[in-house]
Amino acid sequence: MTTYIGADGSGPSRAAIRWALARAAGESSPVVLVHVVDDEWGLLGAGYAAEAERRGRELLDVELAEAGRRYPGVDVGARIVHGSPAWTLAGLPSSDDLLVVGTHKTGFLHGRVLGSRSVQVAAAARCSVAVAPDTTFDTRRGVVVGIDRFDGSAAAVVRGAREAARLGQDLLLVHALPVSHVHPSIDLAGSTGAAQRLLADAADRATQAAPLITVRRRLVHREPAEALLDAGNGASLLILGVSHPHAVTQSVVGSVTHDVLMNITVPVLIARA
Repeated sequence: MTTYIGADGSGPSRAAIRWALARAAGESSPVVLVHVVDDEWGLLGAGYAAEAERRGRELLDVELAEAGRRYPGVDVGARIVHGSPAWTLAGLPSSDDLLVVGTHKTGFLHGRVLGSRSVQVAAAARCSVAVAPDTTFDTRRGVVVGIDRFDGSAAAVVRGAREAARLGQDLLLVHALPVSHVHPSIDLAGSTGAAQRLLADAADRATQAAPLITVRRRLVHREPAEALLDAGNGASLLILGVSHPHAVTQSVVGSVTHDVLMNITVPVLIARA
């Protein structure tokens, strides 16, 4: 597995690079820093595009030198590519790789607004995608996994168990029943029982993947994105599965994942099977 990291010189990008390099160092996996020269520069003329590429190479030289100083044992390379940043980044890794991007989104927003490159990348990529906010990571503890009824949740649980084992931290499984969507005729006791069974099955799967970790469960009655962001506050990592029922054939970011990414407070890993 290779870790690809979007590098554009911004604060969130540098935070993503720090997070990804620390993770790669623990796994001894290679890293590629990628700078995308936006093809819109070409519309202004060849000179503008050439200058944008020159600045990109200078940026990558700085990031490579810093990576070599902080993580001398990690194999770090760099690439410059041209195109639309989000879609070009998403198209580079294979399905077995990890793509890491930064984000500056922290404001509360509901809905299907693709207002963030991180959301676009997560929707388009064939591989697992990690999105890191511009924050510190050293004091965070615990891995949180969002549990739902879709098949993508199983991949997220296994990934979460392995990440918890790698970090030597606890795993928290969270399932939210959104009270605003409950119809008065629905059997609330039955819904709660089904949710508890869903969590129990997920806990069994996590224990099978990483027998030595501590697994905790949390069932809450609130909007899923809010519950996940609350559980992830102070955590090392929040992991979500692909929550679309046709995820095998479609790369779709569901509304919960969208709202989490638009209000991100913790590194978020979207695990694809």
